Amino acid sequence: MQKNNREIYVLGILTFILMFSVTLIYPAMEKFVMERFMIESVAKTSLFVSVNLAAYVIFSLIWGSISDKIGKRKVFIVLGFLGNAILMFGLTLAPTMDILLLMRFIEGSFTIMAFSLLMTSVLDIVKHTHYGRSMGILGAGMALGNALGAPVGGKIGALDSVYPLYFGTFMLLVGAVIASITLKEQRLESKPASLKDALLLLKEEKRIFIPYAFSFVERFTVGFFVSVFPLMLAMKYNMGPAQIGMYMAAFLIPFAFLQYPLGAISDKIGRTKPLIIGSILYGIAVSSVGYVEPQMLAFVMVIGGIVGALMYSPSAALAGDFAHPSRRGTAMGGFNMFGSLGFAIGPFIGGLIADKYGFHVSFAGAGAAVLVIAIIFIPFLLKIKKPYGEQQAHTDLK
Repeated sequence: MQKNNREIYVLGILTFILMFSVTLIYPAMEKFVMERFMIESVAKTSLFVSVNLAAYVIFSLIWGSISDKIGKRKVFIVLGFLGNAILMFGLTLAPTMDILLLMRFIEGSFTIMAFSLLMTSVLDIVKHTHYGRSMGILGAGMALGNALGAPVGGKIGALDSVYPLYFGTFMLLVGAVIASITLKEQRLESKPASLKDALLLLKEEKRIFIPYAFSFVERFTVGFFVSVFPLMLAMKYNMGPAQIGMYMAAFLIPFAFLQYPLGAISDKIGRTKPLIIGSILYGIAVSSVGYVEPQMLAFVMVIGGIVGALMYSPSAALAGDFAHPSRRGTAMGGFNMFGSLGFAIGPFIGGLIADKYGFHVSFAGAGAAVLVIAIIFIPFLLKIKKPYGEQQAHTDLK
């Protein structure tokens, strides 16, 4: 068990490095994108985030299914870090906005390659009864990377808007070295006969779309926070990159540190209560972001991080609950695909609403989306038996 714990922590550290690196640029986005390429529209600037995440949508399920078929995870993780590092450095050399967006798309394909297979590796290592707490470790790494990447990127970006990308490139190369040295290929219990067989999971196990829906809406709102939110603080309150980074950290730090304990609780009491309570409170918190003044906004961000943590680890673990051992890559690829779809369209939709109706309406719409998903899927959640560790949640292969 100690060996498994060590491997989970390594995966958590790698997730931290990956998310830390890709978050560095967000607080400096106004200077790096808007000022550098003379862009005036919030929606067009948000494409810098959306095209990157569109690659997540396209490639997450592809990489997961290919990984299931090949039966390997490590090679995808290492290549993901290396490819991301090369493309991130290339962004600093982009001569036009169109080329910048193309490179961001390619970069995203490597980011999701690493991230999706890091999540899948957790399911390969731990017992079914520990999915929640183990996903909590990766969730903590993800959120803590985002939380620290924002303020660090803000301070570095205050010196020069390209410096966050240089530092991110270095960190991704460090991650590639760590992954190549420390990770070992796990002996998988079984492999699908083909890519088509791997993808049959989505047809045979309909319940898996429950966590996929929560992944979508949670990432949809995070898309607002990494794109529209820093622009709101800069344009509405005249905040600089460093101060913007601190407000983003107010949300991300509690979100990070509560991932493990709340994931562990969901292992004991089930995923239903955390998902229902978390989604309702989170929707309310997000809706209020655009209506409160800066002094109160910091408090709202902290509360949002706390209740947001109630959603992420349980939803990721629930996807693992429904995954057959031979289709774990596909299951987590689908989870990331739906999450990435929300993340990809969130910034652009948020930008469109902000351009036409204002920032307050933009965040009100994001919060409403969370509440709608909660209302739709609460009846399905209530039909799931618990605790999950005492049942076989996946469908046996025929």
